[in-house]
Amino acid sequence: MKKGIVPKNHKLAKRVVSLLVLIVLVTLISAAFVILLHNAQDEYDRKVEEKERLIRLKAQEEERSEEIEQYRAYVKTRGYMEEVAREVLGLVYKDEILFRAEEGDGVTPTPADKR
Repeated sequence: MKKGIVPKNHKLAKRVVSLLVLIVLVTLISAAFVILLHNAQDEYDRKVEEKERLIRLKAQEEERSEEIEQYRAYVKTRGYMEEVAREVLGLVYKDEILFRAEEGDGVTPTPADKR
């Protein structure tokens, strides 16, 4: 054999080994990208769920804020003041007559009846 000449079988074996190494590298890189993509998709799904939860929570809080505003407006009305005066303080108008049920007639006494 002459010096510097590589037999064809050796060149072919070298090419096959190079091709196998290339295939393994491409497979490993592809697997890494698939894993990264899967992790990114999971993170995206978690963020979407969190966003939906926050949107629902915001809607609930806005509803509650509206209820509080309505209650705040109601507290400033004369009807609310009368209600508190009657229920909590037991007050009545001068010309108002109260009828109280007797004990044991099956009627549940109201807070004003207990006094």
